[in-house]
Amino acid sequence: MKILNITSITELRGGDAQMYTVYKLLKEKSELKQYILCPHNSILAAICKNDNAIFFTYKKNKFKLFNLTVAIVKICKKESINIVHIHDSSALNAGLIALKFLKKCTSLILSRKRNNKIKDKFLNRYKYSHPKIQKIVCVSKAVEDIFDKIIPNKERLITIYDAINVEEFTHKSNQNLLHREFNFSPETKIVGNIAGLTNQKDIYTFIDTAKKIKTNNETNYPIKFIVIGDGPLKKDLIKYAKAASLENDLFFTGFRSTIDLLPEFDVFLLTSITEGLPLTIYEAFASKIPVVSTKAGGIPEVIVDGKTGFLASIKDTETLSKRVLEILENPDLEENIKTNAFQLVKQNHDLNVMQKNYYDFYKSVS
Repeated sequence: MKILNITSITELRGGDAQMYTVYKLLKEKSELKQYILCPHNSILAAICKNDNAIFFTYKKNKFKLFNLTVAIVKICKKESINIVHIHDSSALNAGLIALKFLKKCTSLILSRKRNNKIKDKFLNRYKYSHPKIQKIVCVSKAVEDIFDKIIPNKERLITIYDAINVEEFTHKSNQNLLHREFNFSPETKIVGNIAGLTNQKDIYTFIDTAKKIKTNNETNYPIKFIVIGDGPLKKDLIKYAKAASLENDLFFTGFRSTIDLLPEFDVFLLTSITEGLPLTIYEAFASKIPVVSTKAGGIPEVIVDGKTGFLASIKDTETLSKRVLEILENPDLEENIKTNAFQLVKQNHDLNVMQKNYYDFYKSVS
């Protein structure tokens, strides 16, 4: 069986990162041969080149739809591709056009990570309900739900949860990198988030929650707040934090490698409006960091309120702040949540689980 993975994204987003993770996990399966097609100037292309992966590129210019369609047709014919696996909605357009020029036995599947609402319009119903799409792989049940009014045949939907290398995070220890960088006192507790600075992540609610935590802090510890990530809202968010009198308490680090910084968090506070199911939650679980989060998207599928973390309604700063302080004030509760969350991620969201799930899935696609 030969599989062509296709993306039209030039940045390295979560979907492409996980696609490449699956590609590496299945390389050892001799009965599956995988290929990648991506823009010539993409980050993924550079990674593939460095790793000697089997990949092709196309030029993403004003003729990008035509270029990608032609590339798909040429590769599928030359390599006798059985499965065209599309990893973003823009590439889906090219994939559907390309199938008109390929053998009927070529299957098309689509992966979807985000639970952003799909408008109930004719073109969307036609596109996502296209008979050539054999399966749509969703990252959570919440992502499946966005197709409720778009796809009549729900049997085409399947959820395969993402995964991480749990052991890689488990063995990381707290190096106090943030404490040293920002000159925090040793007893300072850190409440942190890892997110792109976009509307979807709603860092404004993180800031509002931080202000309430600071006001209501009756613990024996000072509390500081860290946001790791970058994005178009950075200047506005810094201004908003300053207006909330948090300029000495809340710090934006910019983009960082997070695996060494996560162990320093005392609570992971996620305030998103929409999510498929972010890998950062799995990473926090594996790092044994308790998570307090909004109920965005698929998050309630892994956070059981009071057992593997705490949940609050979107923008509910009152509940979010109370839960963070509750964890910091109650070591037994904190330990119980960390233990339960670690067991969940180890059992259900380690790479070996995802490897088996995708292997079984590909073998089931006719």
